[in-house]
Amino acid sequence: MSTGQARFEIECHGGELDEAIAAAIADAALARVAARLQIDVSSLHHIRVIVAHGANTVVDREIRVAPRASGRGYSVYDWFELLFTHELTHLLVRDAWGVPPVLWWEGLPVHIGDDSARTRLFGSSYHGYCRALDELGSLIPLEPLLRASTYYRRRTDPRVDLQAGSFCGFLLEIYGPQRLGRFIAEWSRPISKHAVTIIDPLLQHHLGDDLHRLGMAWRHFLRMRVACDPSLVERLRERRFGDAPDGTDHCDDCFAPLGSVVGCPSCTRHERG
Repeated sequence: MSTGQARFEIECHGGELDEAIAAAIADAALARVAARLQIDVSSLHHIRVIVAHGANTVVDREIRVAPRASGRGYSVYDWFELLFTHELTHLLVRDAWGVPPVLWWEGLPVHIGDDSARTRLFGSSYHGYCRALDELGSLIPLEPLLRASTYYRRRTDPRVDLQAGSFCGFLLEIYGPQRLGRFIAEWSRPISKHAVTIIDPLLQHHLGDDLHRLGMAWRHFLRMRVACDPSLVERLRERRFGDAPDGTDHCDDCFAPLGSVVGCPSCTRHERG
């Protein structure tokens, strides 16, 4: 079925969600993401939304989400909201500005989708988690998260998404979506192993500082603007974070998963096409 404004065609497979409720959640998510990023969606093209088992993805104008079953404080609709909003943010960022380095490509959807839903459900924001990690001296460097090959391999460590989401939320709040959007629009892939030397001039031009100083400003923001939750500090103190990347490898150029293959089959297909 379609929403009232015919922006989404919702297909729910498996009978776990009511399509009318899912459509209402999708419309509300669209309004929220558009407002947060200050993106005009009045002429947004039709988007197909498939709710089924499998991966959560956005390809062209099709979003696929696989909500988890209710439990541990989530309803199946909470999962749909979180996952759909995440994928929708990918689509709107891509349509409005292009595909940024993976720190922003994942950080913006994590902030607007994951962080927003979990803060509403559980009360602790990703800023709060990062404030506690900073208190423990456990924040990881941002520079390696510029590369898809590093970001996705380290994503089994929850600090990767926590920090990317919090950092992008900080940039939105302090610098605004228009300046951030102009940075993304000027960026062009592919990214090299020396990513920071390419990104720093663009960040300085659009946001006034390089990645290192923006990271310092983010940590200062956490210390000055975010209350430290002692109970969260103690919970994280007991958590063991793995420093050895053990996630799936991804292509630095197109972000596609590589698995065990040599080279990127996705990039090869595009070159041949």
